[in-house]
Amino acid sequence: MNIYFGLDFDQIVHPELQNSGTWYCGTKKLLHFLETHLGLLGHPTNNEFLRIEQFRQAIQKHLHHSHQEASTVRPFYARSFEADPLATATNLLERRDELILEGWDFIVNNDTPNRLKTISELEFLAQSTEHTTGIGLTMGNADRWRTIENELEKRKVPIHQFFLHEPLELLPHFLQRIISLIKLQHIKVSQLNISPPISNKTKTDLDFFGNCLVASARSKEAQADGSIIILRAKRAHSLATFVAKLCKKNPTYRPLCLIPEKNRALDNAIFQEGLPSLGILSDSLARPSLQILKLVPTFLWHPIDPYKLMEFVSLSVKPLEDELANRIAQKLADTPGIGGDRWRVMIAQYFDEMREKIKTDKNIDLQEVEEQYRFWFQRRRYDISQTVPREEAAEIFDFVAKWAKKVYDTDKSPQKPTSILVLREQAIRIVELIETLPPQEKSLSFLQLERIVRTIYEPSPVTFRVREVGNISYIHQSSAMAAPTNELLWWNFIDNEPPYFFSKWYQNEIQYLKNSQVYLETPTQKNKRLLWQRIRPIIYTQKQVIFCLPDTIDGSEARPHPLLGNLNACFQNINAITFDVDTFENAIYLERIGFELPTKILLENKALAEPQPFLHIQNEEVSQPRESESYSSLSDLLYYPYKWVFKYKLKLNKSSILSIVKDHTLQGNLAHRVFEHLFKNHPNILEWTAQEITKEVDELSNYYMQREGAVLLMYGREPDRAAFISKIKLAACTLIDMIRNNGWRVKAVEQRLDKPFLNIEIKGITDLVLENDAGELAVVDLKWRGASRRFQLIRSNEDLQLVLYSKLLMENEAWAHTAFFIMEQGKMIARNNKAFREATAVSPDANHEAIHQEIWDRMTATYQWRVSQLAEGRVEVRTEQTNRDIEATFNADEIMELLEMKSTNAPFDDFRTLIGLYE
Repeated sequence: MNIYFGLDFDQIVHPELQNSGTWYCGTKKLLHFLETHLGLLGHPTNNEFLRIEQFRQAIQKHLHHSHQEASTVRPFYARSFEADPLATATNLLERRDELILEGWDFIVNNDTPNRLKTISELEFLAQSTEHTTGIGLTMGNADRWRTIENELEKRKVPIHQFFLHEPLELLPHFLQRIISLIKLQHIKVSQLNISPPISNKTKTDLDFFGNCLVASARSKEAQADGSIIILRAKRAHSLATFVAKLCKKNPTYRPLCLIPEKNRALDNAIFQEGLPSLGILSDSLARPSLQILKLVPTFLWHPIDPYKLMEFVSLSVKPLEDELANRIAQKLADTPGIGGDRWRVMIAQYFDEMREKIKTDKNIDLQEVEEQYRFWFQRRRYDISQTVPREEAAEIFDFVAKWAKKVYDTDKSPQKPTSILVLREQAIRIVELIETLPPQEKSLSFLQLERIVRTIYEPSPVTFRVREVGNISYIHQSSAMAAPTNELLWWNFIDNEPPYFFSKWYQNEIQYLKNSQVYLETPTQKNKRLLWQRIRPIIYTQKQVIFCLPDTIDGSEARPHPLLGNLNACFQNINAITFDVDTFENAIYLERIGFELPTKILLENKALAEPQPFLHIQNEEVSQPRESESYSSLSDLLYYPYKWVFKYKLKLNKSSILSIVKDHTLQGNLAHRVFEHLFKNHPNILEWTAQEITKEVDELSNYYMQREGAVLLMYGREPDRAAFISKIKLAACTLIDMIRNNGWRVKAVEQRLDKPFLNIEIKGITDLVLENDAGELAVVDLKWRGASRRFQLIRSNEDLQLVLYSKLLMENEAWAHTAFFIMEQGKMIARNNKAFREATAVSPDANHEAIHQEIWDRMTATYQWRVSQLAEGRVEVRTEQTNRDIEATFNADEIMELLEMKSTNAPFDDFRTLIGLYE
């Protein structure tokens, strides 16, 4: 067996080996190969999460011992461990493994630095069966390499020749020792290394750049001979489209692609051009199936996080029936909470419909749907500041694992969803980790559970399209080139290297271990290896390199690769070898070196049509008035008829946006619920004291926030919640005082109105109807905010809703009093002070009955006018642009008796596109 070894040879390597007697292998593959031939198989390969927990328990025991010994200084890790136990355990375990790899025996003496002494104590505690899981610390990769090192001294491995990609001195020390032991078995170890000749006479820009990277050289003017090309673009997707079209236009151009990240942007563009797919894996943590792991803990806690809950029910793949999830999402968008009155009505309706459907569709498993709903939404939840029993935490992930297995087993498609198997595996690991906790840890805090999930959570590589015959070769790592190539396309030539790293060890610790023949790898050595790997693509390319450099990737700014600095230092006229994909600047350079460029078509700007003042509809059904209207629909008909036609006749409704309602709307809804409950369920509310009112508001506010406004209960929203409740208290006390002081009593709350208006029926709901001893009525419309807007409505006689409800409430020609109550400010706004002395009156001495009658007459006249327009097939489209044209078509005397029309665009208009109105 001939082995070609490179640190980045575990994945795709160029060129592909055709001989079965040779093998590319990196550190992982070499570990498996040596274990196989030394008879050391049987060790778990994916157990790091268990090792972290075992080491955490050892640290916990060590910390306990240090607390018992009063004279002992607290361990160096103590404060970090108190803040984040699992992260601290991960870091200390990495240090322990590094010491194992470099051959330290953990034996200490008086000269041993304190931190090394502590790690030695942790090692012996971790290996003790008394303090961990009963079997000692599970073997990791470091322990396996040590075992291999010991076995290589005794047994031989079937290797004929061993080829080294990186220089031996740049490899980690433990690999240098392994290779030395391989040499002792009389196995030939050869160095693979290709370097350009260092010469002052270079033929191409690429030759000169390669020499600059390995030896100092003075900068010069680029020859622009085509050996180096820099493609720049603002967006990576534009660059991908250009490269794909370039490959399509130039069939002989088939470079080796260096694609640093597992991103399918280039592969998608190539496939769309009809070229063979590269078959690149997509490696992402944002995969919907894996998102479940982060979201399911939400169901354990109170208050519920409505944003995570919305994300859960909106996932494409989830352990919840799709239609039920959609209805829950729609309900959450309006009332973010669980268990409110409207929630229960929605759930009852859904299951009633399912029981009807099951009579005709036997494929519906109603029992499973009910079980899923009960499991997630009717379970016990724990205060987020407290802890949850670990059995319940494990239960939800076990549920996910079993569901994932069932989904995979029942999937009949040719390509089963492998990401579901990854989800199942990770869910099982979380359960195992929770079960590994020591018996005394009976419960988990919110942060502990989040850390456990993050410890296990890792991306799931998925192949969306298989690799096709004739595809362009590619690699992911810059040092995964084992042989030269003629042409290289460096995709996303950006900085994705690890940040500069500092030593984890103090100088006295490094020196102590060095005296014991234990050599820790220093940042200097790691940087040397990084610099060697960084320039491999340039050194191994013989004819041409194309660097693809976008300014942004997926909307995020991208920093150029460090080698761009070398290019700028090497060539004084770097613009001469740069082509801008967006502007086609310097296109002559690519054409001169033989590329046929894609044709760039500039789209002409087409002027959009101006809104027309009228739509002409020759449809009798559309032109006919409806049998009943609400205030909102009637208002559309009176002011903006096109909205009425589109929405109520053509049934054009916008799709619901599944996002949590905005704060001001949510607070208005909650305040309405509190006031409705106060007045509807407490007939003697006017006799209560201010203290009794505020106490009840406190309880009601918390009750409705839990069920319909959980956003305000989330961490960090305490000031908003307190301010909201304070405003409701003030509003409730103020409104009740106004009702009581002005001789009113509550007659009806949320009263439904269903009375005729001309030849149609009007349906509406009044918030609050009051009555006094004289038999007078008052309509109070509760609004959360907008005091100045309501004041202006009354001043301009546009308070149509109040006038309409005032008329419909009365049986004779009398008119009810009307007012707006702004809850946010505890402020009453009315036309005069006849009903409420404390109200902010628009016209204190105005005769409201006469004004209401005038508005009513204008409403009826306007309605009849609109009906006559519709009968003629004319639908008015009133906007700022069409207003003057519309006014010019009417006779001045004709519109004198009508409501004053608006001169602005319609607010909250969903039909702006249809009428040609664009911003």
